[in-house]
Amino acid sequence: MSKLYIFGIGGTGARVIKALTMLLASGVACGVDTIVPVIIDRDMSNKDLSRTKRLIDNYIEVNKIADTRERNKFFKTNIRLLNHELCLQLMDNTQKFEDFTGKSSMSRENQALMEMLFSKETLKMDMTAGFQGNPNIGSVVLNQFENSDVFKAFAQDFKEGDRIFIISSIFGGTGASGFPLLRKILHTHNVKDPAGRVLDNWGLINGAPVGAVSVLPYFTVGSARDDSLVQSDTFIDKSKAALSYYKTEDKKIDTLYYIADKHTSAYEHNKGGDAQRNNAHLVELAAALAILDFVDPEKTAENIRRDEQGKIRRTTYKEFGIRSNAPEINFENLADKTKAALVNPLSRFLLFRNYMKFVFHKQHRRQPYAHKLFTGHFRATDVIQKLEAVQDQYYEWLQEMEKQTHRFAPFNLTSRDALDFVKGAIRYQKKSWYYRNWQAVDNELNKQTEKINRSLENEKKFIELFFRATEALIQYKDKPHDR
Repeated sequence: MSKLYIFGIGGTGARVIKALTMLLASGVACGVDTIVPVIIDRDMSNKDLSRTKRLIDNYIEVNKIADTRERNKFFKTNIRLLNHELCLQLMDNTQKFEDFTGKSSMSRENQALMEMLFSKETLKMDMTAGFQGNPNIGSVVLNQFENSDVFKAFAQDFKEGDRIFIISSIFGGTGASGFPLLRKILHTHNVKDPAGRVLDNWGLINGAPVGAVSVLPYFTVGSARDDSLVQSDTFIDKSKAALSYYKTEDKKIDTLYYIADKHTSAYEHNKGGDAQRNNAHLVELAAALAILDFVDPEKTAENIRRDEQGKIRRTTYKEFGIRSNAPEINFENLADKTKAALVNPLSRFLLFRNYMKFVFHKQHRRQPYAHKLFTGHFRATDVIQKLEAVQDQYYEWLQEMEKQTHRFAPFNLTSRDALDFVKGAIRYQKKSWYYRNWQAVDNELNKQTEKINRSLENEKKFIELFFRATEALIQYKDKPHDR
């Protein structure tokens, strides 16, 4: 069973993993059987992280009914946590940077050196909410990955054929410092635990294929209302400095993806914690697609270029592009392969969500598929409630992307029409001239219920049925583009 270990560093890492989870819930194809996400962030209380954690917890429960061994693709890819933990907890929780460095116990000469290297504001900085755009601090504090229990579990769990992917932003503090540090540790020979024992399977990890996405600026923040040190006007300079350093990563990473957006959104300035809740963005969706590109079996030859000894001959560099640039992006603006990967899964999952929201509770004569199967207390079962919780987060995710300066709005989210909610010149293939609107969906559910394996558990029947019905109803095909 092939696995991809994804290290999401900082707030951007958490949001990209969230976008990937949405894609997997909708059934977008994934080239590995299992995704193992690990989020690395000093700010354990930020809202973006907690929202991602709740989504993944619900996904894992729904995934248990997704393996129907038939046609279902909703929640098909396994997501598994190391030690049942999403976050890699750093061993040291010192709040102030000067306390972390042990400045007070240093000699007078070394204290003077520290004061030359770091400003007074930096030394006094509270790191509870992260590194506030200071990669120089992050590179000091984050240099303790291998001492965490989750990192040791990663080493024990790793098998031949598994891959690694790293998500980081390049214009902040946590991501910009964490990416090169983590990459260096992954390629360090004979990494030991605190007891001096070499971590299990470390030779396999040293030679494993590694991909990474570096997210360049795609938002700005307003003026600080507290003692935060984050300043948007430094984002570009920090990115240039990081890119200059990343040149040294050539032939150390198999594939390196870059993504940015010049049409930046303006976010409220929050230092961190519960107030850090950024709306979802198309850039995060594109970064999630980079992960799927890296494990695409058809792209192995271009993504992993190694010699007979397993050394990287050439790093592959990729960027994300769209067909046409406009303030509002729908499926028609996407490149053909991107559109082909997204349009059917995202549309089918939204139809599933809309049916559950608008129609499912209306048990009537048009829904014999549900009788004696999905009536009574069925909707109150734990796994179905978690399924609907993911659907609610999916809808919220789509709504949030519509609120950005560069909007991703492929759907008419206010539409109550069953089969007319996709924007653009995309037409769907199959229509019934007899049944209209939600009647057409009920009719397809009634037809598909006869084709499902009757030995399946009730919840498995449910998700298999809705995948088959939405698959039959939504088969979008592109109109030929004008050349």
